[in-house]
Amino acid sequence: MPRSDDYQTSVALAVAELKNLNPKRLENRTGAQYFVEDAQEGLILFYFGQARRITWPEVRVTPGNGQGEIPLPEQILILHYVLNALGEPLTGRTIDFRQVPEGGFYWSAFVSRAKKPLLSTFGHDLQLYLKVAASLGGEPLPLGDAAARFMAFPRVPITHVLWGGDEEFAPEATILFDETISQYLPTEDIAALSGASVYRLMGAAHQFRQSR
Repeated sequence: MPRSDDYQTSVALAVAELKNLNPKRLENRTGAQYFVEDAQEGLILFYFGQARRITWPEVRVTPGNGQGEIPLPEQILILHYVLNALGEPLTGRTIDFRQVPEGGFYWSAFVSRAKKPLLSTFGHDLQLYLKVAASLGGEPLPLGDAAARFMAFPRVPITHVLWGGDEEFAPEATILFDETISQYLPTEDIAALSGASVYRLMGAAHQFRQSR
């Protein structure tokens, strides 16, 4: 498990690279919206439907209103997306994690961060998954027994697909990406982003269960 100082180092390295880049030139690559305000310029980028503001010249990531703090792991994903985005159009053809570069090397991290939590929370309650996914902006898809697609970033859709278990088979799940995913994020970040997509749902599921 990464430590706080590891996260801080990752943020500092990404910030150092981004300081040398012109945010206006990153607008089309990332699908973000460029802005100029007072002595600052930057990008408004949507992360799972929530506005995030990245400002130059200091390069900071804040909520869309510019107030408050963003958790370090989320900052890293946002900064790495902005750094790596090539602007490739989505193809609509999906791949699973094992098909991304070095996906086999990071497979255990992906399973522990994303697949296992998704199954343990929703594998035996697909209706709960569908309700929670809809509440968080997920687009239902006719895949498996329950599926939804989320726009993690403007050019990065993530799709969860679940199959309910029965007397013979345990529940199963997979997470799919557009085949261009590696044009936007390194493989380690794809695993982390997959986990983030599941943790959001887990938090909402906890609230749903409390309100029953």
